Amino acid sequence: MTRPFILSASLAEAAFAVPQSAAPILQAAEAAGLDLLMMGRSGARPFDAQVLLAWAAPITTRLGLVATVPASNAHPFHVARALSAIDFLSAGRTGWSVIPEGSPDGMAEDMVGAARALWDGWGSDTLILDKARGRYLDASKVRASNYEGPFFKVAGPLNAMRPPLGHPLLVVDGDDPIDVADADIGLIGADGAAPAATRRLAKVSLDADVAALSNRFAAGEIDGVHFTLTDALAQLPEIGTRFGSLVADRIDATGDLRARLGLPIPQTASNQPGGAVVPENA
Repeated sequence: MTRPFILSASLAEAAFAVPQSAAPILQAAEAAGLDLLMMGRSGARPFDAQVLLAWAAPITTRLGLVATVPASNAHPFHVARALSAIDFLSAGRTGWSVIPEGSPDGMAEDMVGAARALWDGWGSDTLILDKARGRYLDASKVRASNYEGPFFKVAGPLNAMRPPLGHPLLVVDGDDPIDVADADIGLIGADGAAPAATRRLAKVSLDADVAALSNRFAAGEIDGVHFTLTDALAQLPEIGTRFGSLVADRIDATGDLRARLGLPIPQTASNQPGGAVVPENA
């Protein structure tokens, strides 16, 4: 597929926790052509992002929904279970960003490893859904992960199916990085720090030079841009106006995030290449 220019943004407005305020923001994000909307960011998490993802999933159609997850007070079993369920609700539009702030060195990386092991505890073709025979899954393809790291020990198996994406997209921020070599999306920090990732997005302001960014994309320096929103309802339409031409060829594109953005699961991250397969005509 043609390499896509990726539009991404993060928001941390407390009003987003209120449905009446959040719904117009989600609509504006989709109208602007955003591929990813990150809920919360390092140092600013005025809501439980995973709860909001579950609410936002069925009222959006193409927007990638990314939850910030604090390593200091979350557990990989609960995170993996919640994100798997949300990935089904959103038909494969889920991502996560582990925030290391306030946690010991290495805890964020350990959370990533534990959650990935839990998702891989289910085979892609585990579901059977044979109602006539009363068989709904192949239990032989569900196994204990038995992950043990410096901070987390999770035997598994997870009591939730493998996500449609296989693994939700992992987003890492160069301004508050974690040491993961195979993230899906890396946000290039203010000092130019570029975390290891399959796709790299430059963190820019709304007055950034669109032509210059397009040239950097064409040269392979970046794969898109990321905005930090402070007034989402005012800023999202401006993003659509100024940067919408960069994504105009796929503004109506749907489907799961990995297929749409050309992001296969990194081979070093998973024991299998794809996500859950739901049998047709189940």
